[in-house]
Amino acid sequence: MIKSKPKARKSTVAISERNRVALAYLELASDKVFQKLSEEDKVRIIKEAQAIGVEAAGWVRTEYSTDDPRKIAVKMGLRVFGEDKQSGGTSEYRRETKEIVISRKFHEKLLREVQSAELSERLLKLVVAQQLFHHIEAERIGEVYKRFKFPVWRLGSYVREKTISGLSDVAAQAFTQTLLGLDISPQVFDYLVLSRNLL
Repeated sequence: MIKSKPKARKSTVAISERNRVALAYLELASDKVFQKLSEEDKVRIIKEAQAIGVEAAGWVRTEYSTDDPRKIAVKMGLRVFGEDKQSGGTSEYRRETKEIVISRKFHEKLLREVQSAELSERLLKLVVAQQLFHHIEAERIGEVYKRFKFPVWRLGSYVREKTISGLSDVAAQAFTQTLLGLDISPQVFDYLVLSRNLL
């Protein structure tokens, strides 16, 4: 019986990892460059992008001695606030003004769907963390998607390459999940609200 417990934990971790990869697939599914990659390459680049997010969460938590993305944002010189008039999306990072703007409309929808008063503050942290990662991309590590280039055609020695912009969002999801210690990808909450909107 003692040996079966670690196996169960290992199985849970494996399922969680598969779910993270599956949600990343959904994030990238509409990208034409991603669609043309082999299955092996798809899994490889997803895991590499996720690893960048996980690593960033580790050093951010260490450097700022907290896992609260709002406190980290303030220490990084960012202003975080809610806004009623926002065109689509859950939140937005504004590099020029060093702001993270939360869509109040999305946050309210999310709270209605989850229906848990205890989760209110945690959900706000989730939304802030995703945009905090995009600030880290802009100011510290460079945009993740630009690290991955894929040849789309060749003419002699000239090779035309394209990128997959969604890989930055895949890294941001992994950053958020790691920083906040979530068992599931924060992307689940986006789909929860979006799926209700489609009904």
